[in-house]
Amino acid sequence: MKDFMILTSFLTLFGCKTDAQKLEVSTIYTEPTKVTREVPGTDSTHTFTTRMEITERLDPRIFMRSKNADNLKFRIQGNISSGGHTIHQIRKIRFEKGAQVGNSITLRYYVEIKRKPGKENANVTGYNYVKDENYKIPKDVKIIYVELYEEHINTSEVKPKLIAQQTFNFFAKI
Repeated sequence: MKDFMILTSFLTLFGCKTDAQKLEVSTIYTEPTKVTREVPGTDSTHTFTTRMEITERLDPRIFMRSKNADNLKFRIQGNISSGGHTIHQIRKIRFEKGAQVGNSITLRYYVEIKRKPGKENANVTGYNYVKDENYKIPKDVKIIYVELYEEHINTSEVKPKLIAQQTFNFFAKI
């Protein structure tokens, strides 16, 4: 029993350490709703079924969570569409560090989207994703550009698409 508690404590501590940069993916759900509309020019109404999203779609953006002298914590968030006869899944978010130019640096993040054959559930219209990042700021860097791209892995789209960008300027204000 004692060994089990030690192992559990160790795994809990280890899990907390890796949780900081974990990719979280959640499903965007819809539900069917009946809508009634009048037909213009006649006295009749038409009733049809449409789908309303019941899960909020996250806007693609990058924002700062905290900053101290040598560490920047920021969040990357966004959404992808998936539905019908195509299933799109987020494989991972890949990081590429750009070259440092003077006192600025560019950080590029690529959301790798994989297309799978099959049919998506009728109640699913896409997926939200959130990832928290920590970046150790080099001493001579005062401006950090963060860019977020969507990259479709197994489709004919070759060029990644820029979906969000943010500039963090750390020059002292006078």
